Amino acid sequence: MTNETKVGLLAVITIVASIIGYNFLKGINLVNAPNLLYAKYENVASLTVSAPIMINGLQVGVVKDIYFLEDMQTIEVEMNIEQDYKIPKDAQAIITSLSIMGGTAIKIKYNSICGGPDCAQSGDRLMGRVAGTLEGLIGNPEDIDPYFNGLKKNVRPIVDSLKAGLTDPNADDDIAKSIRDIAIVLENLKATTASMNRIMAANAQPLNGVLKNAETFSGNLNQSNQNIKGIMQNTDSLTAKFADLELEKTLSSTNEAIASLKNTMTSADKAVGQLTELLGKVNRGEGALGKLMTDATIIDQFSSVAVRLDSVMTDFQERPYRYMPLKSRRKVKKLDRLDAKETGN
Repeated sequence: MTNETKVGLLAVITIVASIIGYNFLKGINLVNAPNLLYAKYENVASLTVSAPIMINGLQVGVVKDIYFLEDMQTIEVEMNIEQDYKIPKDAQAIITSLSIMGGTAIKIKYNSICGGPDCAQSGDRLMGRVAGTLEGLIGNPEDIDPYFNGLKKNVRPIVDSLKAGLTDPNADDDIAKSIRDIAIVLENLKATTASMNRIMAANAQPLNGVLKNAETFSGNLNQSNQNIKGIMQNTDSLTAKFADLELEKTLSSTNEAIASLKNTMTSADKAVGQLTELLGKVNRGEGALGKLMTDATIIDQFSSVAVRLDSVMTDFQERPYRYMPLKSRRKVKKLDRLDAKETGN
C-alpha cells in the first residue's frame, strides 16, 4: 500500500468520524435507522433544531428540522426518535420550557403504551401543542395542589395568631396601635363621605346652575379671547405701520414747525404790544384816530353824516330811477308823481 493510499484512507476515516461525531453531538444516531415523526404548530415558542425530545425526562430523540408549510402560517417540526422507543399514534408532542433560565424541548405525552399497529411508524404525524408557562415550569398544574394544601394548613395558624394579636384592643404593640388608628380613620372617612353625599344631594341643583354658569362664562371667555386676538393683530398691524413711517423726519419737521410757531408768537407779541400802544394813544386822544374817538364835535359831525347817508340810501332804495344818469328830468318827475299816487302822498 502506497503512502498516497494511506493518506487518502486516513482522510476518509477522519471525515466519516467527524460526521458521526457531529451527529452524535446533535443526538442523531447514524448506526441505527431513526424513526421520523412529524407534528404541526401555529407557534413553536423559540424551538430550535437539535432541541431534545423527552419522555418523562429521558431524551429519546432530537428535533431534526423546522419549516413552514405552504400556507406560511403552519409550522411543521420533524422529530428524529430512536427505534428503541415505541410511540403511540395518539401521543401528543408538547413544546415545553426546560427551566426558568430558558431553553425549549418537546415532551412526548401519552396515556398508555402501544404494541404493533397502534404504534406510530416513520412518517406519521403526532398531535402538536404548546404548553403554557406554568405547565412548562411545574408540569401538570394538578400536581402542585398537595403542596399548596400543605402550605395553607401550616400557614393558617400563623395568620390567625397574627390577626388576633393585631386586632386585640388591649395590645400595646405599635403595629396593633397603628392598625386601630387606621380603623378609626377609615370610620371617620366613611362618616365624612356619607355627610358629603348628603350635602351633594341637597345642593345638586345649585351646583348644576353654577356649572352651567361656568360653562357660559367659559364660552364668553373663549369669544373674548377671539376678540382680544383680533385686537392684538390690529395692534401689530398698526405698530408695523408706525414702524414704516419716517418718524425721524416727522420729528424733525415737527421741531421746525415748533421753531416757526415760536417766531410767529414772538412777532404776535410785538404786534400786540404795538396795538396796545396804539389803543393807549387813541384813548388819550392823540392822533387823528384818537381825536375821532374822543372829540364830541367830530362825533356829532359823523353822526349827522351817517343820518344823511342813511336818508340817501333809503331814497335810493325807494326811487332808484332818480339816480340813473340816462333818465331825463321830465321822466323822473313823472315817476315821482306815480309814486306819490301809489303811496297816497
